[in-house]
Amino acid sequence: MSNKPYPPAPHHLRSASAHPEGHLTARVSRATLQSYLDDGLVYRNDSDGYRLPPDAAQAEGAGPYVITGAGRRAILNDSQRAAIDSADDRGSVPSKIAWPTADALVRLRLAEYRDAHGVAQPTDGDDGRTGPKHRLWLTPAGIAATRPA
Repeated sequence: MSNKPYPPAPHHLRSASAHPEGHLTARVSRATLQSYLDDGLVYRNDSDGYRLPPDAAQAEGAGPYVITGAGRRAILNDSQRAAIDSADDRGSVPSKIAWPTADALVRLRLAEYRDAHGVAQPTDGDDGRTGPKHRLWLTPAGIAATRPA
């Protein structure tokens, strides 16, 4: 077993997960980037929009590096991973999820709060007296993180 944390420099992947299009936004070392590519945590497309193989992605490519479902899953702690894995087939997450876990998933754009009409809301709607009013649902990125392969 290695003492090296996995994945390397996870803050880069967290930033990519929080980015609206999932792009790596910070400068990442070539070694770390190659590790991400080799492990399927990020990818890069060529000028025609086709995914480049990991060994060629740094040498060529047109688009930004984009986080994958596996990359999103790799940055989750155990409670966050359990929360997304507990979602039903429609993407509804059980209400028993602790709010710090739910809020972290929302910040990573893996989940969102929705009201009774299915409209996305910025928070769970808890006013401190009556409890949460909105349910947690997986976003498409969250669903991708549940099946990273």
